[in-house]
Amino acid sequence: MPSSPLRVAVVCSSNQNRSMEAHNILSKRGFSVRSFGTGTHVKLPGPAPDKPNVYDFKTTYDQMYNDLLRKDKELYTQNGILHMLDRNKRIKPRPERFQNCRDLFDLILTCEERVYDQVVEDLNSREQETCQPVHVINVDIQDNHEEATLGAFLICELCQCVSTLCPPVPCSGPGVQVCLTQGPKEQSLPEGLDRGHLLPTHGFYQESGYHVIRIHVRVIFKC
Repeated sequence: MPSSPLRVAVVCSSNQNRSMEAHNILSKRGFSVRSFGTGTHVKLPGPAPDKPNVYDFKTTYDQMYNDLLRKDKELYTQNGILHMLDRNKRIKPRPERFQNCRDLFDLILTCEERVYDQVVEDLNSREQETCQPVHVINVDIQDNHEEATLGAFLICELCQCVSTLCPPVPCSGPGVQVCLTQGPKEQSLPEGLDRGHLLPTHGFYQESGYHVIRIHVRVIFKC
């Protein structure tokens, strides 16, 4: 269980695979978590790379499940899409679009750089109301079932680390952006550091007009 009520959002493109796997694991670990997509539509693999199944964000996971079950049960069972949708509908009714949400979060985790850029662009376009800081961290995760599971556990470990940071990552404005990249494994760690600690690799700088700090960090792993 986290030591503080960290409000977490996990965001991928379609709110289907990566964000929902992390949503599932984080909720089981006791975090207050929601998940989102940033795309204009929800896309799922189809019978060919150029023939995806496209849905509106208002379409429920159950409706998608039944539609694909009707189209080709064998194909969508074999590629794991039906299993994924069955999991999703047990978590919440339908995918949600981040740009339509105005809830407050302490930590927003994105699953690829393009989604990170879309989230930051949306946050910067909003009129400031509470001036509450939010940390936006990108963890690049390939969009397949295996990588989504591995990425979800990394995100969970990161959330546990952030929820216990003392002192917290410094901030001086209404938004803090963090870009997380997993670098090569280190042979040894500095004294006092252990797996999961975040180390700045670049300095802080202020983005004019937005009072936003961008912090580049990486996760250091023991070999």
